Amino acid sequence: MVTTNLQKRSGFVMIIALMCMAVLTVLAVSMVNMSSANVQISKKLQDIGSCMFAADSGLECGKYIIDDTLAYLPSSGYNYVTDSEADTVWATLCQRVQAQPWVNNAATQVGANEIITPVNAYSQNGGTFRVRFCRTDSHTILLESIGADENVTRRVSVQMDIKKDSEVMNYAIASRGRMWITGKSTIYGDVYSPWDRADIAPFNMTSDSTLEGTINTVLTLDEIQEEGAFQLETLDASGNPVFDEYGERVYSEEDEIQGSHQGINYGQEYDDMPGMDISDYDTDMYYDIVMGAEGNGSIPESSVIQTEYFPHASGDYTAPKSWSSRALHRHVYEDETFTDQRLPDNRNALFKNCTFEGVLYVDCYKSASSKYNNVRFENCTFEGTIVTDVPQSLKWQKNCLYFTGEATFNNTSDIQEATILAPHFNVDLGNANPEQNDNNVLTGAIVGGIVDVRGNAQINGTIISMCDTTGWSSGFVTNIGATLNDGGSETTELGDIGVITIMPDSQSLLPSGIITPIVIDVAQQTYSETF
Repeated sequence: MVTTNLQKRSGFVMIIALMCMAVLTVLAVSMVNMSSANVQISKKLQDIGSCMFAADSGLECGKYIIDDTLAYLPSSGYNYVTDSEADTVWATLCQRVQAQPWVNNAATQVGANEIITPVNAYSQNGGTFRVRFCRTDSHTILLESIGADENVTRRVSVQMDIKKDSEVMNYAIASRGRMWITGKSTIYGDVYSPWDRADIAPFNMTSDSTLEGTINTVLTLDEIQEEGAFQLETLDASGNPVFDEYGERVYSEEDEIQGSHQGINYGQEYDDMPGMDISDYDTDMYYDIVMGAEGNGSIPESSVIQTEYFPHASGDYTAPKSWSSRALHRHVYEDETFTDQRLPDNRNALFKNCTFEGVLYVDCYKSASSKYNNVRFENCTFEGTIVTDVPQSLKWQKNCLYFTGEATFNNTSDIQEATILAPHFNVDLGNANPEQNDNNVLTGAIVGGIVDVRGNAQINGTIISMCDTTGWSSGFVTNIGATLNDGGSETTELGDIGVITIMPDSQSLLPSGIITPIVIDVAQQTYSETF
């Protein structure tokens, strides 16, 4: 039989058709498989996303439990949390975990240092979470949330520290009253005042000072503008700061704030920040140090008595500044060294060229009107800390720490968290060492009812002026730096004007003697995600 060309072509076409059908079949099967795989991948990604949402929700739930626990934690007057107090915090946290309505006492205690909540549904689609608290050491707790959906789990965690509430240490200066920043002062941090009188400016800052931080006031911009008594800064019609074509802030003569700063925050909430009220203070532990076995007891009376006035006439401590100046019969101590000693009340001492080591405890009386201590330090060296008793009200002429001449600070004691702890005392660093040097550093917090700092000084810590002075319309100002008419209570001399630098450390310890709550602080920088 002879095969024609047409028959040959028909056979070839059939083969091609069969091959195309096979390829199309393979492609169809592949597409079905890919579609199925995509559905599975999509479902997997959906489960993973649901897991992460559930885990994040559990973490927020854990933080809520922490916030709920804070109200049940004790307060402490020491600058650290003891192991016993940390044990109490952990036990309280476990109780609050069990007390949550969705937990209902069903959390599982795993040994002494771990508690895990039951499963909680995150959504109707199947996502769930469990919250786990694990005490990794005496003062550290790990908060972990385990999110789950189908066979997928994700874990998110954050570390928390058991510590003292030290919010006030976030500021360079915290003052219950008004604040003036003048002279050649440079402040590396934020400043804050809860002064709430819209008729008098809470802050005044001259152009020769610099604030590398923000200014924080409880007054709202509306309150200030409605009163119309002052303006802190130049603003446009929308209430925003005005800047020139070079990006520089525009100032006007009406501005109370003339120096460089990083912005003003209006309407800041005052939340009874620990350290800003007299009820927060109890310094008896320092009294126990100096009067106990490790201390050297009370400083004997001096046979030399010298009459001075406070405030005094310019350049003359023995002459009154005005009819209202207070006469002081000072016990004079000269060229002596004092280590861990108490200055009894009503001594009104004058220390000349003296050195202080350890703790100098200045006694007064908490409530009686007849026992005070107005102390002047002339050309003294401070290698420790000064602590006072806790009077319940400010008597600025009667309870005062007045530093004159070349005061030199070089704290080498074990108490590094404070240079001066003197609630409701008038603390007047009238002049520090006239030459800036490494031995003129005030380490740690400076606490007073009202604090004035003049001369040359470097302060590595926070200044706390804790007295509420809103009842007075003049004077009673926290002064940093000096001008010849700075509103302070004492005489200001031309030589008082120097260079002041303040550098706070938010990680430094709050001084013992300030009663603050123990808190569980979430360290956000420790957040992590794991499979």
